[in-house]
Amino acid sequence: MPKNIYFSFQLFINQSSMFIKNRFLFRFIGSFFTLLILPFPLSYIPFLGFINTWFSNFYQTIIPWFAKNVLHLEKEITVFTNGSGDTTYDYVLILFFVILSLIIATVWTLLDKKKPDLTKLSYWFVVLLRYFLGYNMMSYGWSKVIPMQFSEPSFYRLLEPVGDMSPMGLVWTFIGFSAGYTIFSGIAEVIGGILVLYRRTQYLGGLILIAVMGNVMAFNYFYDVPVKLFSTELWLMAIIIASPKIKQLLNVLLDLKATVPKITFKPFQNSKRKKLATIGKWVFLLFVIFYPLSETIKSMSLYGRSAPKPPLYGLYEVTNFKANGEEIVPTLKDTVAWRYISMEWEGSVQFYRPDMTRFGYSSVIDTTTQKLTWTNFSDSTKVYTMKYTRTTDSTMRFQGIHKNDTIDCETKILTKKDFPLMNRGYHWIQEYPYNR
Repeated sequence: MPKNIYFSFQLFINQSSMFIKNRFLFRFIGSFFTLLILPFPLSYIPFLGFINTWFSNFYQTIIPWFAKNVLHLEKEITVFTNGSGDTTYDYVLILFFVILSLIIATVWTLLDKKKPDLTKLSYWFVVLLRYFLGYNMMSYGWSKVIPMQFSEPSFYRLLEPVGDMSPMGLVWTFIGFSAGYTIFSGIAEVIGGILVLYRRTQYLGGLILIAVMGNVMAFNYFYDVPVKLFSTELWLMAIIIASPKIKQLLNVLLDLKATVPKITFKPFQNSKRKKLATIGKWVFLLFVIFYPLSETIKSMSLYGRSAPKPPLYGLYEVTNFKANGEEIVPTLKDTVAWRYISMEWEGSVQFYRPDMTRFGYSSVIDTTTQKLTWTNFSDSTKVYTMKYTRTTDSTMRFQGIHKNDTIDCETKILTKKDFPLMNRGYHWIQEYPYNR
């Protein structure tokens, strides 16, 4: 490593690991991340769940006002944090926290001129960071160890041309394809999350999560996944947690210097307080580790790979389509004929027209009478009944009224194994690359 780069890096590490000695910087960083983290963990305490609603309502009132009257944004903020954590609201909220933290740090520093020892306050601030980071690592990690976050590619994805995918859709498809990689990345998050929860291993956990969250950030930034802000915040928390030991680690790895253990701050000296703190700590640790796990297992059984499949689960490729007794030769402009019928999720059915545009209905399957009832999602008065007949092991026939047309549709039954992506399998030995 060139000397100038090395010394610059050392200077950065020294400053980041010693921010506790700079009163203003510590107070700014502490205020900013505390504002980000609240109302955690209060909102998870029984009977205090309303606190989360109170915070949301407060910020969703003040931030649009701040954006309009202080920042003078042209468009009014009406969209709040949803599946995207990178909304205009989220960016303005971050700016609001930065400004508020600067004010808090300035007033705090001006009023408190005694230069107090910030060791105790720093300790509890890092505890807050550790538990918040650990909880989120458990939440994200378990949803990968139990492959929930990234699902197996759906029939819709398998039929969609790669060029029509969004960058985020591409990520969800190629990661979701491999349950092994998903589980591997989840294990890394869970290990880092568990280590950061325990005081003796917090620095190792922080170092691991710097790498883990750095990789997550790369996906979010370079594939335009709208969790850029939150992943960056978690990454910065990992850096703050690990920073006191990064200098020692560099001394060992780069300078081959010996390190000596440092006496850590112990918040409780009284034996009774130690016992109470230990009990409280383990209760909270068990909650942080196992609550996200239980929620993931529950979601997996409802929405994930373990969710119940419909009796007619499969993809049906239309081989012959008749409307009102006449066979229709599909064209791209045809709006009557179907190209595929997909029944992948219980309670719904998807149809693909010849041009691959799609529409869907809620679906009820009666296996006794072999009838399908399809209901329009937005208009429950539009109900269509179809009869299905399995003509062979690999073919199915659908007959009935759809809209104003009498439909007689013959199909070939496909499974995901009929797609090269899903049937390729794993090969230790490949004489030539199979790249198609």
